[in-house]
Amino acid sequence: MIIDLTPSEEAQISAAARETGLSAVELVELWIKEHLPSVSVMDRNDVDAKLRKLQELDGTKLLPDIPTRTLFAQWAEEDTKMTDDERESEDRLWEDIEQGLAENGRVLQLRQLS
Repeated sequence: MIIDLTPSEEAQISAAARETGLSAVELVELWIKEHLPSVSVMDRNDVDAKLRKLQELDGTKLLPDIPTRTLFAQWAEEDTKMTDDERESEDRLWEDIEQGLAENGRVLQLRQLS
């Protein structure tokens, strides 16, 4: 996430950070964490239960809870089996997505270029 600050705002944050003995990044992270609304474990469970109910109602296949690391490993394995045409098509898709995000003022890098 990128937050654009004016030079004055950056100076204010740097001065406040020096007073607390933290880096500017540490201070901003602390402020954000202090002001985010808390979400209890029960709330997350409620959201998961509602999502599963909606998936059941609209016939969406329910997926098991798979750790992200496992998914990335599976996707990496699938990528090794792609043909050159499939890989080029995938690259064009990501380029289109990134271009659309850039046109909408979003600055994100969604994939690491090899």
